[in-house]
Amino acid sequence: MKTYFATDNPIIFDNSEFYLGWSANPRSGYYVHEYFVDGEFPESYNRMFTINLLEGNITPKVAAELKANELDKRKQSDKICNYMTLNKGDEYVVDFLVSDAGDGNFTTVEWDIHYYKTVNINGKSYLQLLFFSQRAYGNDMIPFLKSIPEHRADKIEELTGMSLQVKKVFE
Repeated sequence: MKTYFATDNPIIFDNSEFYLGWSANPRSGYYVHEYFVDGEFPESYNRMFTINLLEGNITPKVAAELKANELDKRKQSDKICNYMTLNKGDEYVVDFLVSDAGDGNFTTVEWDIHYYKTVNINGKSYLQLLFFSQRAYGNDMIPFLKSIPEHRADKIEELTGMSLQVKKVFE
């Protein structure tokens, strides 16, 4: 696994340590690092923290609008899909819920908080997406869904208040 940028590892969030577990460079100027707690993996995680960096001029507002449009389309086939957007000045949050239904039965529910902001690294402008994803499977789905309202505001505040900083992009 390649490290595409320098930042904290582990990342401390939600009273847990998240370690780099997957990375990608899907195209020039676009970098993804996914972090997991010990014992969890990209294929079947309960909690994941991700940092995406996209070089260029896309604004946090445009990125949040694109995500909202994607979720609006998803609502046509995902009965659980729901979202809200928040903005804090030039920074945006998309807080959403999605599901996966196999054979008409829900198998997974996922709650994500995406936090978009512009950062300057190595003298270049990047759209930075920090996001926290939490999933539940099978019999754990209903208790998980019921627990979200009591944690939502705190997790959004923790994510948007993080001092996490990408120090360098390795090109």
